[in-house]
Amino acid sequence: MSDTALYIHIPYCRSKCGYCDFCSSPDLSTVDVYVSELIRRVKANKTDKVVKSVYFGGGTPTYIGAKRLCEILQAVKDSYTLSEDCEITAEANPGTVDLHGLETMKKAGFNRLSAGIQTAVQTELDALGRTSHTVKDGAALVKNAREAGFDNISLDLMYGIPEQTPESLTRSLDFVLRLEPEHISAYALKLEEGTPLYRQSPALPDDDTVADMYALINETLGKSGYHRYEISNFAKPGYESRHNLRYWRGGDYIGFGVAAASLIGNIRYSQSPDMKAFLQGKEPDIIEVLDGPGREAEYIMLHLRLSSGVDKKEFRQKFKVDFDEKYAPQIKKYAGHGFAVNTDERFYLTDRGVFVSNTVITDFI
Repeated sequence: MSDTALYIHIPYCRSKCGYCDFCSSPDLSTVDVYVSELIRRVKANKTDKVVKSVYFGGGTPTYIGAKRLCEILQAVKDSYTLSEDCEITAEANPGTVDLHGLETMKKAGFNRLSAGIQTAVQTELDALGRTSHTVKDGAALVKNAREAGFDNISLDLMYGIPEQTPESLTRSLDFVLRLEPEHISAYALKLEEGTPLYRQSPALPDDDTVADMYALINETLGKSGYHRYEISNFAKPGYESRHNLRYWRGGDYIGFGVAAASLIGNIRYSQSPDMKAFLQGKEPDIIEVLDGPGREAEYIMLHLRLSSGVDKKEFRQKFKVDFDEKYAPQIKKYAGHGFAVNTDERFYLTDRGVFVSNTVITDFI
């Protein structure tokens, strides 16, 4: 019996951050009917596949309250066979859930929390338009999560923030490391067109400084026992995000909610971000059928983000072609200049190669 994963989109946030272009809103007027529709769809789309991970993303799932989240999770449990060690994650922002709420979630089966800290410097939070929480709120969330029994916590950091320097980034890294999470994600700020921060055209650290910041993150987290298993993700051994690894390895997943995507076999589906259409029962649209070349390009793109890189045996099995033969010029170029390592079994980027990963990936696909 094959397996799958579930993604549940909760499109509500206490406030919209200045850089955010995700499908989310602070308007809770539709939340109860939205949860009802989510549960209806979960129950209507049963499968005999074993679910290996469930991920509640957003938005800020905890903003709608632990009770509603637990109702959705119960519908998942009633409708699907979850593996014994199923990873069940909820994203959270500081200030949106208290100790009682976390205890309720833990008792219901949530076993992983992913929290958006972003920075430990208040002026940088302000510059991001992240007005819904303070630095102290971030520490309080982790303390309460530990007290509630969560032993798998991931914290998000951002770099390349307006006004940020390597010195202030060091303060944020020190702050996060003192909280001792099992997993850390570190993302460079990207100004998305149409967001408030994009329209403000803030002064950002230059490219060389951002590269130095990434190097600092790599070095600091590596010395603290976290290994980089994907370009932006670091974990203590055994705490890699199983749900996100499924995405990066090209595995099947089913998405529920507005703007949620699914990959089933070689077909990618996407639900419209239109809330009204979702509540009226509109089904996801097929947005892409991944043919041989398309699937191959996506495989290379995703696997070169992983520290493990391209598995040549798996590549041959999937695409009936020899990786070394087909991509000999690219392999010679990047391995020869120290941007990648090429062995009999794998091709993967070095720490140096990660800095130019977009260039490398584009050259391959």
